[in-house]
Amino acid sequence: MSSPSRAYRGAAAHERVAARRERLIDAGIDLFGTVGHRSTTIEQICAQAGLSKRYFYESFSDSEALLLACYQRCAGEIHQEMVDAVIAAPDSMGARLHAALAGYFGAIDNDPRHARITLLEILGVSASIDTAYAAQTERFGTSVRALADEAFSVCPLPPAQLQIIAEGIIGAITTVATQWLLDDRRRARDQVVAATQVLVLAVLERLESY
Repeated sequence: MSSPSRAYRGAAAHERVAARRERLIDAGIDLFGTVGHRSTTIEQICAQAGLSKRYFYESFSDSEALLLACYQRCAGEIHQEMVDAVIAAPDSMGARLHAALAGYFGAIDNDPRHARITLLEILGVSASIDTAYAAQTERFGTSVRALADEAFSVCPLPPAQLQIIAEGIIGAITTVATQWLLDDRRRARDQVVAATQVLVLAVLERLESY
């Protein structure tokens, strides 16, 4: 019979493993989001986290696995910012769209590390990372369809084609965000949100009249 996890400093062994993993993800976001994934070594991650390499490999097989965990956390937090903004918005498609865009651009403006990881560092790393990126794009696209249900529900196009359009909207938004990031976010955030809203509304209005 296996012995139960030993408690240490008030935490069970599995809780300490989880806490160390979170510290490594925190360190990964700090370094991948500033100097970049390709320029960051595992030794630097461990030094930032205050942990030995033994504990890195306790949770991650390599730096790519850590990058994936960092990406998933950043994308999840950005998505939640958008959801929270939409929930608090007036109940109209235009208001919900503006709230979602404000939430998105606000999230990446408030923490450019998240922007760099989700928009730049994640691209072209490996097939498995590409799969995770595609899954997040599909997730955000599904949220677009829910947010703008008035437009999507009346359009007679097949569901698969509507999903492609929703994911295309996400692609347009992330392209604007990437350019904004590469330009050191010189344009005012409100201006970027307003311009992107015009772009997205053009697609939604076309769906409504299709």
